[in-house]
Amino acid sequence: MKNKLNKGFTLLEVLLVLIILAIVAGLVISIINPLEQLNRAKDRRNSVNATTLLEAVERFQAVKKSSPEILNSANSLLCTEIIDADSVYDFTDLRSEVSDWFSRAITEEGSGLFIGINNKDGVKVCYQVKSVVNVRKANDLGCQVNSSHYLCLPE
Repeated sequence: MKNKLNKGFTLLEVLLVLIILAIVAGLVISIINPLEQLNRAKDRRNSVNATTLLEAVERFQAVKKSSPEILNSANSLLCTEIIDADSVYDFTDLRSEVSDWFSRAITEEGSGLFIGINNKDGVKVCYQVKSVVNVRKANDLGCQVNSSHYLCLPE
């Protein structure tokens, strides 16, 4: 009597399962879009840093009754003019208003902040955005300079 062993899967069944898994993995990766998620995280970090700088300037103005001296700040509240003034790296007057890590955080690549101070109208801090959602928002509320998009606070 022959003992037939039909245990296991055929090569065709294994290949079919692998193809289905590859298709599902491709769909999941395209839905999650890791690059967009990374860009959103960087945009959020830049937004938080912009808020921190804006609040530091406002505190300084409230206490000292004058605006701080900030290297590369614009004397305008227009987004394009603020960006043209270059990013802020030296804000010695604000050392008492921000922590030590802050100056290191805003000097990282892609983390630059741009500031405009107009004694009559106030302060505006701009930052670069890269996520699709924020680029669309920048087209409506911010500005575009040299193919980069920027949002400003307060909006």
